Amino acid sequence: MSKRNRKQWTLTLNDELEKRINNYKKLYNLHDNKDVINHLLDTHLNIKPTIQTSLNKVCDEFNITKEELLTPVIEQYVNKTLKKQKVVKEKNKHTEKSECELQQVLNDMVNYYKSLPVENRKYITPTLVNKYIIINHDKYKQKNRNVIKRVFDGLSNVDISFIKKYHEENNLTVRSNLKR
Repeated sequence: MSKRNRKQWTLTLNDELEKRINNYKKLYNLHDNKDVINHLLDTHLNIKPTIQTSLNKVCDEFNITKEELLTPVIEQYVNKTLKKQKVVKEKNKHTEKSECELQQVLNDMVNYYKSLPVENRKYITPTLVNKYIIINHDKYKQKNRNVIKRVFDGLSNVDISFIKKYHEENNLTVRSNLKR
């Protein structure tokens, strides 16, 4: 075994620092000080001194912490990486636009049915929405049936609680449409 020339160094601990190190050891199930140092080096960002200085300057100027500054950047990087690896699927822009347009159709539909006499009001279903769009083709663009179903199943960002409220206010169920 060859002897390496290593510079030996010692660290004098005050009570507070020793307590923090012992708590860190317990938290991460580390046994000796070498494990602590290795863990710290492996788990924390290794930032160059010039970048560190720049970060400190920005944090001081804008009165924010490093975590507040770096967290959005790291999250964006992680999301981008996950999207590239197809772990997270980004929504198609056309789908988002279609869902927003569909929300307007649903609002108009509820308002239309509220204006009708109570006996002519209908329970709003994906099929009824599709028929409404076809009837009013001059006012609305045709929507893919899957988009309509996804919105009704709650798998989108579109809030359809106003439809549920409309159904409750008028005591409507799916069977209500069959009676007419």
